[in-house]
Amino acid sequence: MKLKVCMIIYLIPYLAVAQPGALFQLKYGQNYTPTYDEVIGMYQLLDANYENAVLLKQGSTDSGKPLHLFIINDEKEFDAEAIKAKGKAVLLINNGIHAGEPAGIDASLQFADELLRNVEGKASLLEDVVVLIIPVYSIGGHLNRSAYHRSGQTTPYETGFRGNAANYDLNRDFVKCDSENAKTITKIFRDWDPDVFLDTHTTNGSEHQYSLTLIAPQPDKFPPIMENFLRSTMIPGLFSEMKKGEYELIPYVSWMYRDPGRGIKMTQESPRYSSGFAAMFHTYGMMTENHVYKPYPDRVKSVHQFIHVLYQFTANHAKEIMVSREKGKAETLKAKTHAISFELDTIQYRMIEFKGYEVDPNQISPITGLPRFGYDKTKPYTRQVRYFDSYNPVSEIAIPEYYILPQAYQEVIERLQLAGVKYYTLKRDTALKVEVDYIEDYSTPKQPSNGHYFHQQVTTKSDAQIIKYYAGDLLIPVRQEKIKFLLETLEVLAPDSYFRWNFFDNILDTREYYSSYGFEENAMKYLKGNPEFEKEFMEKCQTDSTLINNHRAQLGYIYHNTEWAEITHKRYPVTRIREKLPDEQLQLLIE
Repeated sequence: MKLKVCMIIYLIPYLAVAQPGALFQLKYGQNYTPTYDEVIGMYQLLDANYENAVLLKQGSTDSGKPLHLFIINDEKEFDAEAIKAKGKAVLLINNGIHAGEPAGIDASLQFADELLRNVEGKASLLEDVVVLIIPVYSIGGHLNRSAYHRSGQTTPYETGFRGNAANYDLNRDFVKCDSENAKTITKIFRDWDPDVFLDTHTTNGSEHQYSLTLIAPQPDKFPPIMENFLRSTMIPGLFSEMKKGEYELIPYVSWMYRDPGRGIKMTQESPRYSSGFAAMFHTYGMMTENHVYKPYPDRVKSVHQFIHVLYQFTANHAKEIMVSREKGKAETLKAKTHAISFELDTIQYRMIEFKGYEVDPNQISPITGLPRFGYDKTKPYTRQVRYFDSYNPVSEIAIPEYYILPQAYQEVIERLQLAGVKYYTLKRDTALKVEVDYIEDYSTPKQPSNGHYFHQQVTTKSDAQIIKYYAGDLLIPVRQEKIKFLLETLEVLAPDSYFRWNFFDNILDTREYYSSYGFEENAMKYLKGNPEFEKEFMEKCQTDSTLINNHRAQLGYIYHNTEWAEITHKRYPVTRIREKLPDEQLQLLIE
């Protein structure tokens, strides 16, 4: 049995003002958010006093400190496999991904304390759901506290930094997984397979009357049964329950117009972001976005209210959530195509109530004395506005049966392993007929994006080739539980594919070359041995202005249009096998 203990000295101020039955009292009412050591100390205190809760170290982070996971169950059982075997839904809450946005850190601490003390009898719902809380995700960012990190935020006085210990924006790092933080949370997703995921944030942007907005799971990113559950049950249920409390909820005010009264759109996020990452696991992932202009106590209390609502919804709909996910995975496994790009449907919308402020495009800045765009808070309004929440697929790919990945790409293999992707390895050298993509064109920005030069405007062409593979190369069945993860990372045109994040940049430049002097003799031999090509070459030299009177360009034409050209230049290393291999052939190939 766990014994009640007095934790370290830095918790004494909290204990001194604790409410009856509580082990600590947060200070968000005084515009103070706890330091990293204080946060972990309070979770350690809960761990020490409640047998049905535990604080575990799950893995490393870039700061060198471990990433903690706090687990609340209805019994002293904290093994993921054992808990899920009992048919419980898993709710995972992540906090402090941007350490300057700490409202969720305070709110989750208060929620955990209340749940363990069974405030309002809500602990009974733990029969149907287990709660996982990541106290602070960007530990390095949280340790880097200052009053000057969020320029538009006046409270709390001191917060963490947006970059983590390695200066990554962790909410741009999920799928590329450069940070130790991302590698650890990927393992948490692999081991726990959460049914519902919440990531707590704070935002600025437009001015309105709400303390809390929600980036809900975008339904069009999910298979039909999950899309229907989101539209008919989950999203309206969460908004309806929030309306019964002190704080109403509005969809995240994503820009369509500077005046949100003209209409707002639903956000659809790709796998670099937490909610887009969760969707790859068929998890209902979402983000709360507190409004930075609201007082800090309101921000904490509003997200605290939402956490309670989400917990209750997950428990009350546990079976429906889990069944929809399992059927959704089955639907994805049977699908013939996968949408890799979407565009907002600007025709279809619904009307929602929105409480905003009239815009004033000609406010006068008190600093510069010049006109600025702003909002007139003396003119609040409540009106119906257009809400665009549907996306149409723009391009789709046919789902292959297998990918082949050469073992040379260990960084990619590591990420597949972290996610729990299953694959075979070839047991002998062999030649296989595969479908390959060649990169025809792409653009790369001059400035890096979160440590990478992200490729955009990618176009490809496909070809069928016989390629030699070697013992140890990976043969990856696509139709497995992690099918969406595979499609989103290995399909070259997917919005956050590993190609776009530079994991295959070695194919984009050549390794061989030709000398204007040394290549001449071999070029002469080739022309004499290939008279049809020689005729083509001579005609080109007389009609193509780039070749006329240009010695090197003429040699280059020979080099780049014959077997001298590097067949591997711009050939994407991940290849496809479209048809399912017979069992006999498969057994001949794999270990």
